[in-house]
Amino acid sequence: MSRHARSKGLALVIVLFILTIMSVSVAWLAEEMVFSLRHAENVRDSEQAWQVLAGSEAWAVSVLARDRQENAADHPGESWKNLGSAVTIERGQLSTDIEDVQGRFNINNLLDEAQGDAPQGERPRVWIPAFQRLLLALELDPGLADAVLDWLDTDQEVRGINGAEDNDYLGLTPPYRAANRAFSDISELLWVKGFDEQVLQKLAPYVIALPVKGVPININTASPQLLRILGRNLLSIQDAEQLVADIPPETGYSIEDFLKHDSMAGEQDIAVPLIDDKSDYFVINSRAVVGKARMSMNSVVERKDGLITVIKRVPVL
Repeated sequence: MSRHARSKGLALVIVLFILTIMSVSVAWLAEEMVFSLRHAENVRDSEQAWQVLAGSEAWAVSVLARDRQENAADHPGESWKNLGSAVTIERGQLSTDIEDVQGRFNINNLLDEAQGDAPQGERPRVWIPAFQRLLLALELDPGLADAVLDWLDTDQEVRGINGAEDNDYLGLTPPYRAANRAFSDISELLWVKGFDEQVLQKLAPYVIALPVKGVPININTASPQLLRILGRNLLSIQDAEQLVADIPPETGYSIEDFLKHDSMAGEQDIAVPLIDDKSDYFVINSRAVVGKARMSMNSVVERKDGLITVIKRVPVL
């Protein structure tokens, strides 16, 4: 082969090599551009979704503020409980609902009563036996209450055979100590002796961890299972269901009318320290779909003295 022919062949190979590099570069740049565009779209959709969630929270807060001005009691017939189905927004949907978390048992109500025996003459314990009754109503071991109380109290004295303090937890893998403080979330129960996913799943619909103590149960929004604990012994499920069925739809129960109900006969002294007919604590559940972004946010709010304060936000991506 002549030198000229070899030179032409080499030039052709170089040209093909350059074309290959250019093709690969163009394809890579195109892919990067598509990726960048998609990333920008996702960021835009996410930003818009968070703004929508913030607007949902603000609207729900205004509903709760107006409700307190218009009504004394809180019950399922009010506007805050009936916000309607999801609404269509630009490039998506938004749904908002409000839950009265005083329709649950605030586990941090146990905190004061967990701190040793009440001195003679002081108000007797009411929340500990109520929690034990709730465990019984859910077919759980009432002895679990001892482990919860040990988790809350500041001493190292183990309560009965079901309690647990630092020595019990330090022997586990990984080791840890009892919290000796209020719960910030009910998921922390998984660290407490005797609790596992199955136990928590049974208990979770009926308990809440609010950052305050002494929060009464709203008789108008509590479930039948929770209303069962308002008796010296557990109320029958039939009596509890009747209590819910007889809630006055326009006004809800007043405490006086609730205690006069046939199902509460002879149980008034037990129930009174545990109940109220209005609520100060709610959770606003907001869910937004904007483009490809799907986001949720749960806002725990306190409504007190005419003011509504967001005390915790839990975003759910």
